[in-house]
Amino acid sequence: MKNFDTGRVQDKLINRLDRKEKQQAFQRDRFFNFKLPEIHSRLSQALLMEKIVETDHSAAVSELILKGLKKAVKISEFDFKYFTAPIRNLIPRANPISLYMTQYILEVVIDDPNVIDIFGTDLDIYKAVNNVITNINLKFERAEEKIMQQISRNKSLSPGSREYDIALDQLFRKAMGDPQSSNPQ
Repeated sequence: MKNFDTGRVQDKLINRLDRKEKQQAFQRDRFFNFKLPEIHSRLSQALLMEKIVETDHSAAVSELILKGLKKAVKISEFDFKYFTAPIRNLIPRANPISLYMTQYILEVVIDDPNVIDIFGTDLDIYKAVNNVITNINLKFERAEEKIMQQISRNKSLSPGSREYDIALDQLFRKAMGDPQSSNPQ
């Protein structure tokens, strides 16, 4: 008797990958909602202090970095991958946000009239950007882990329920502040 493959194994695998991708996107969005101002200030400062970006107008470069970060949050997945394609193979398993901001610096920031020059190789720029984002993300993940431990102690809340989501949001706001009020325009 022949064994016909109905595709259930593939469907389960695809569903699992889709769930994982959605979860990563949700976590990335939450990270940006709460940490965008900190990423913006520390990344702008790092690029200027490490002399990767040379400029006479540091405020203009800071605005460019903020514009790039906001664009990274709102961009579609296809556009994101298309934009980062030229440097996609810079390092194995690169941080996608760091990769995006590196490409943004190489394509957009370098062409701004307020920027005199960009110094360093693509890898040097990536390492500077990734260092800032990784450090902020580690602190965020530690805080997130504490929040998840705190909410897991409440046995009356079940994950996925509306009450759980509200309690989780309130704990995040209590621990990290209100994302709308700290988000620079």
